[in-house]
Amino acid sequence: MSNKKLIVSDIDGTLLQSNKHISETTKKKIFDLIDEGHIFAIATGRMHGAGKIITQELDYDGFLISCNGAVVKHLKTGEILQAIELEKPLARKVADVCEKYGAYYHLYDVETIYANRFENLGKKYAEAMAALPPEYQFKVEFSEDLRGLIDSVPIYKIGLFHDVPEQFEAIMAELKKVPRLETCKSLETSFDVMKAGVSKATGIEAIRKHYEIPLEDVIAFGDNENDIDMIAYAGVGVAMSNAMKELKDVANFITLSNDEDGLVYALEKFIK
Repeated sequence: MSNKKLIVSDIDGTLLQSNKHISETTKKKIFDLIDEGHIFAIATGRMHGAGKIITQELDYDGFLISCNGAVVKHLKTGEILQAIELEKPLARKVADVCEKYGAYYHLYDVETIYANRFENLGKKYAEAMAALPPEYQFKVEFSEDLRGLIDSVPIYKIGLFHDVPEQFEAIMAELKKVPRLETCKSLETSFDVMKAGVSKATGIEAIRKHYEIPLEDVIAFGDNENDIDMIAYAGVGVAMSNAMKELKDVANFITLSNDEDGLVYALEKFIK
């Protein structure tokens, strides 16, 4: 067997196909590599509670990197390797900007989403909870005074959403000027804010050190802006063929798309 590898994958556009499921071929490859002694982890912008839903399809025994790297928590044991909170004054500043533009936004704890209105993704999550088994459920709470909650709950990420492109761009531009914030676009109409220095790369670093795996033995897969840091950081950074150009520019290898078992194609190339 080759050296033990740490394999880390983003979810949407990478591990998941366009139908929002993981192909049987990809599942088999991942579990075969785990059986051989390699380490697998998922890295997502979602909070831990929402990210673990993916284990309904891929029930692996390992760590989940969530909130774009702010939290690294084991799916089975609950061990936390990393939990980097957004400082309260910065969180209040972000909330002020969101409310200035009338944006819909979330505060993210490890297992709870706090939303300022009953709409959008928060409403979708809240309505979906009843259909999920208890072990996959998480809390979604709504408050008109979301800013007022900031001092009473830990916050690892703030996510904001706006359907008006001009206002969305204005919010992003304003927040990018605030010192000590890490910002990234996660979807076309959503934007994530964490403490400065936090990224999926810092999440990988925590797992890599935990297992004492050399950086050259880290393989990371992604497709979007919030994956760029981890693709640049990994010993082998792999971009899906459906990835954005900026991510492809920092990747070591461009694989097939998420609908063509791109993970499998690259893993067979780099792990013999």
